[in-house]
Amino acid sequence: MQIEPNPACLAPGPSGVLVLDGYGVRVRVDHGRLIVADGIGRHRRAGQFARAGSGLRRLVILGNTGAVSFDALRWLADVGVGFVQLDPDGRVLAATAGLGRDDPTLRRAQAIAIDTATGDGIARRLISEKVAAQADTLAAVDRLAPVASEIIATMADVGQRLHVSTSRDEIRTAEAIGAAAYWSAWSPVPLRFARRDELRLPDTWRTFGVRTSPITASPRLAVNPANAILNYLYAILEAEARLACLTIGLDPGLGVLHADQKNRDSLALDVVEPIRPVVDRYVLEMLRERVLRASDFVETRQGVCRILAPLTHELAATALTWRGFVGSVVERVAGLLHGGDGAAQPAPISGRNRSVGRGRAADPGRAAGLPRSPRTCPYCGGPLKPGRRTCDGCRPDLLAETSQRLMATGLGKLALRRASGEQPGHTAGANQLRGRRVSEQAEAAQSWRSPGDAIDGPDVFRVQVLPGLQGRSVLEIARAAGIGTTYASLIRRGWRVPHPRLWLPLRALGSTSVAESTARDQVDAERS
Repeated sequence: MQIEPNPACLAPGPSGVLVLDGYGVRVRVDHGRLIVADGIGRHRRAGQFARAGSGLRRLVILGNTGAVSFDALRWLADVGVGFVQLDPDGRVLAATAGLGRDDPTLRRAQAIAIDTATGDGIARRLISEKVAAQADTLAAVDRLAPVASEIIATMADVGQRLHVSTSRDEIRTAEAIGAAAYWSAWSPVPLRFARRDELRLPDTWRTFGVRTSPITASPRLAVNPANAILNYLYAILEAEARLACLTIGLDPGLGVLHADQKNRDSLALDVVEPIRPVVDRYVLEMLRERVLRASDFVETRQGVCRILAPLTHELAATALTWRGFVGSVVERVAGLLHGGDGAAQPAPISGRNRSVGRGRAADPGRAAGLPRSPRTCPYCGGPLKPGRRTCDGCRPDLLAETSQRLMATGLGKLALRRASGEQPGHTAGANQLRGRRVSEQAEAAQSWRSPGDAIDGPDVFRVQVLPGLQGRSVLEIARAAGIGTTYASLIRRGWRVPHPRLWLPLRALGSTSVAESTARDQVDAERS
């Protein structure tokens, strides 16, 4: 009989987000504790959480196989944990949380806003903020791929058109023009994959490409990794927007910019518009700093690119970051629907009112900053330890590559010349250069005259000059005295006493080192 291995323990990440995926996901309650399990085949994980002290703030399920009990949903609502379910293609299937404010006046104002000037003002403000943020993001795009001046000019023109727009149709038209120019700048942005995956990558995976999928003629169902990552994060952002609307007391389905449709959260799609460029910037930093792996993605039989674990877990763990950003937008929209600027409205997500009362920043969600994507190994794409360039498994490859590069550029050519009987250091040109340098040193030594207060002698050098050189590098000593690094190293060790004419520059270098050390000691003493 084969014994099933013990399942790995499930625990939320540092941000409080727990991600479940695989086949047969189970979420239930047993004796007051939340019991969760996920995984594939023999690779199963399990965990249990108490109501108090669990550290759980968001439960995200990736996939559509398994079961979640009613008791589990009630348990999550009681302790204030949001529940999100995403389809494998990144579509939001469910996003629920405990009911927030119940304000009929707010909901009535939301329902009629689409036919009033208030709705036009909210739509204009949301898209204006989006276009302005997109223009700022283009500066980050320019670091990876040059942005044409025509694109920047188009974005500026779109911003001006939004200021004078009088209807939502004009707002949508200006947004479409800006989006076309904005995503055209993204097209040549390169992606870095692990070197061992280079030969088996499709050409369409090596750059960001076009934002529109050839399968759907829309951004949905992306066909390359960069757009798949962007769609996945947009889905998480949409889920957080829905939860934020419920917390404030707004109906996620009644939008002011997106038209009403069945089974769509139009208001959630409205409020995420100013935050989409923030997500774009996060993806840009990921593409700039991170080496991806081909095993993080899979191409379906229809050509759709999907993200696999553990990258899906890492992206889903950013959910609470986007809640901080989109929560501020939802609170401002609620204030505008009430006919003001939102300053007097409750702000349970951003904590704006509490922060203002304490003299802090009014928008902690935006001040929190973006999470950084972890660095990965350039050979295999795996995680790296702090301060390392490669993982432990790929370190021999790095050493071998470095050795081959050195052999090809310098040491190898030198060894081949010596093997053929040639002595590169003793050619006619090298001997002439060496003789000229020796003559210059001899002439400088003969023409030197000791100052009247100078006392020549090895003991004087070791007492007055040598101690100050211990805090200086060999290269600094060589540059100050105009000598080679080998001779400078022997001088610093005390094995050679240089000619007295070199003592003055060396004494000046040593006194500077002592002054810097004294200054550092004073700073350390003040800090302690």
